[in-house]
Amino acid sequence: MTSIGNAASLRNALLFGGQSRDTRARMIEAAIEVFGSVGYHGATTRQLAERAKVNQAAIPYHFGGKRELYLAAAQAIADYMRSRIEPLIDQLRTAAAADPVRHIDAVVMRFFQFIAGDEEPEAWTVFFVRCERDADDAFRIIYYQSVARFQAALIAEVAAATGRSPDDEDLKVRVAIVLGAISNFRTLRNVMLSSLGWDTFDAARKRTVEIAVRRLALAELLGIRAESQSDAPSPCSAAEATPAFTDLERRTS
Repeated sequence: MTSIGNAASLRNALLFGGQSRDTRARMIEAAIEVFGSVGYHGATTRQLAERAKVNQAAIPYHFGGKRELYLAAAQAIADYMRSRIEPLIDQLRTAAAADPVRHIDAVVMRFFQFIAGDEEPEAWTVFFVRCERDADDAFRIIYYQSVARFQAALIAEVAAATGRSPDDEDLKVRVAIVLGAISNFRTLRNVMLSSLGWDTFDAARKRTVEIAVRRLALAELLGIRAESQSDAPSPCSAAEATPAFTDLERRTS
């Protein structure tokens, strides 16, 4: 993954409140590294200041305090993620009545490519994993401003394509499973690699994983429509019973 120090192309995402002051951006970059490494309670203002190469008084001056800097770091990540996810939401909401299966598949795979890519600093992932574990305000900022919005849009589109209600609990569970599996390629990357006996994800391996993710997504999300037309087939056979599914499988395998 790209190191935080070499993430010049991502600098704009780290400018709190839209202000282009380099000091604030540098402090947020340092905060993401430090908080991700030792957690909110483990981080000291001295550590934060030293990592950003500023004096400790800069923290209350620019942000108000340690907690405000922590939340500003979360907001920077949320802003960047939202800038990447909003186009996917817009694409999802684009009418695709002629071929909803292919439409949803294309967007889900774009989401997978974003999550499984390596454009974002590893420190961002570490920060998110730690605040997700703590289920704190930083987690809620990142999740509800980015991932949750995509999740809600995907539920709505799958519901429309399958004739289910967006409030259908089974549908929500299926979407959560698919997005959770995709997210694991970012948050549990080493677990995934170790379980597969791989040392890295090269292009061929990413393609193999992409095909497997596509099968999972199509079976779980679009297979619902086929299931409603029979008694209780398995998720796999239900998805395969959908003509659009089998056609897409042949094209992408």
